[in-house]
Amino acid sequence: MFVNNEGETLETALRKSVNDNLDACQPWPMKTDNDPEGASDLEDAAQELRTILGADGYVVCRVNRFASSDSQRVSVVLSSLDRDMRKTVSQVSAAIEAHMEWSLLPFTWAGETGGTAQGPYVEELAAHKTPIGGVGFPVKLGIMGNGFALFFGSDLDLSGDRVVEFHRDIYRIMRELLALDVQRISPHQNLNDRELQCLQLAADGHKSEAIAEELSLSVHTVNAYLGFAATKLDAVNRIQAIAKAIRLGLIG
Repeated sequence: MFVNNEGETLETALRKSVNDNLDACQPWPMKTDNDPEGASDLEDAAQELRTILGADGYVVCRVNRFASSDSQRVSVVLSSLDRDMRKTVSQVSAAIEAHMEWSLLPFTWAGETGGTAQGPYVEELAAHKTPIGGVGFPVKLGIMGNGFALFFGSDLDLSGDRVVEFHRDIYRIMRELLALDVQRISPHQNLNDRELQCLQLAADGHKSEAIAEELSLSVHTVNAYLGFAATKLDAVNRIQAIAKAIRLGLIG
């Protein structure tokens, strides 16, 4: 295991560097008139990173660990992909999630042609060879959410401090994307007091029966409120609705 002069492992050093840079960095400029979502600014930022890295394409994904099915666990947010790249994403997604369970370090994987990209602070992903190789940057933002960015190519430039710089920028892009989730909730989708009360009690670990007793409601009514809340939050189930409400600051 590599340890630097301060006794830090690779992952500890990288985590510290990314967090320090995140504290100092400014958000990407967001458009507000013709582009209220601000997504095109983030897409431009991702395209710029792709060009600097010398990649053939990229994808930024959000990981939903509360999804009810495997097909819903990873959703593409930004991308510039061809068919081989799309196939690669589907082949390495499970290995990426496994990697993110224990490591924050960027990772590379091999393609059918060309070698694996090499660089400091980078690990090799435990995955079978795919149509095209590349490098990935995991993002873990706690309650805000998780995700990753992949850049595809056989001759990627990971020299010097570029790995840490790229990881910092990917964190910034993902943080802005997750912040846009809050802006996308329109006024008519705001949760009412009863829905928030039911969500809060559910988040505290109470079952529907206990919530019904606490609020003097029927179990059927409690389940209805929780169902309405999940729909308004675009959540697939109660657990995801609770996680999303916490992330948006609607409940504690």
